[in-house]
Amino acid sequence: MVKTHTKKTIVYEQLKSSIISGEIKPGEILNEAVLAQKYGIGKTPTREALLLLANEDFLDSMPRVGYVVSRLTTKDLLEIFFLRLVLETEAIGLAAERITGEELAQLEKNNSQEKKVFIEKSLQASEQAPQLNREFHATIARASGNSRLEKMIQSLINDLERALSFDPYSADPSQHTEIINSLKAHDKARAQESMRAHINETRMRLLKIF
Repeated sequence: MVKTHTKKTIVYEQLKSSIISGEIKPGEILNEAVLAQKYGIGKTPTREALLLLANEDFLDSMPRVGYVVSRLTTKDLLEIFFLRLVLETEAIGLAAERITGEELAQLEKNNSQEKKVFIEKSLQASEQAPQLNREFHATIARASGNSRLEKMIQSLINDLERALSFDPYSADPSQHTEIINSLKAHDKARAQESMRAHINETRMRLLKIF
């Protein structure tokens, strides 16, 4: 059972990474039998990996054909950012009152790494940027102390991964620095305004891409 789960996870992560990076493009058809042969594993773990990706809206099921890589639309972006604006503004408001010294240290370490990535502008750096951005927002969501709110925010960031991977400012250190400073001051109003401005700017930038 553990072996099957491991194989499923490997295929899931590799396919997800390829979809997010654009190596596997929207509209491309993924066939269970072809993938099982490619990865040298059975059809069951391959099918399970594909179902996971479909549940996360990376794939659409096509009866008798396989799965097709879904397209992220402008409507999707607008809906996701609307929810992020509502939920993350509330989350950082709670975090401003509850954040610990350890969580602040994690944010500062993350921000330091973001600055290096932002300066390097290399291929490796561009691949690190979305992950650093995800960790930054996840840490704040966790600091809210509301586990359900944290899960909802992480799910929304998952939905945006494909778009964020093409954003050259996905790990913009300056905006994140302002957010950190407001949290260090435990200034709820300032923290919420900083997060609101950050999300709105990201939304406008991505809408121009799409």
